[in-house]
Amino acid sequence: MKKRIALILLSAMTLCGVAYADIQSPPGHHYNWSRKLSRGMGNILYGWTEPFNVWQRTVKTDGGHAAFMDFFVEGIKRITVRAGYGVYEMATFPFPTYKLTYRPPYYRKPQIDPWWGYTEFSPELGFMSQTDYTRTQGW
Repeated sequence: MKKRIALILLSAMTLCGVAYADIQSPPGHHYNWSRKLSRGMGNILYGWTEPFNVWQRTVKTDGGHAAFMDFFVEGIKRITVRAGYGVYEMATFPFPTYKLTYRPPYYRKPQIDPWWGYTEFSPELGFMSQTDYTRTQGW
């Protein structure tokens, strides 16, 4: 009986230790050199999807005529910015550069400007799932 109680206590402490370690995982550990390389390749390969996302957002707020011009002007600007960041991140992926971390160096974050801010990865075409690419906790 004593061995059974000791085994149950040992397994409970092991499970609690694993759960505690998961809770104590820092949020920045998701950003490492491989994620930075993936982000750079994604910005170069899929940055061309930005104008379609601009079109979709502008049609909802300002209509078709505004969306037509935003498609070209804002879309080409966003393609260029994505390509520039993609080349930069692919060239510097082994080194922590932005504030000595591997986080994205975009000057406009979606938390600050949710409408026109840059997301970590390029937008999806078609049905947009609005997927968060990192684990977040919402209370």
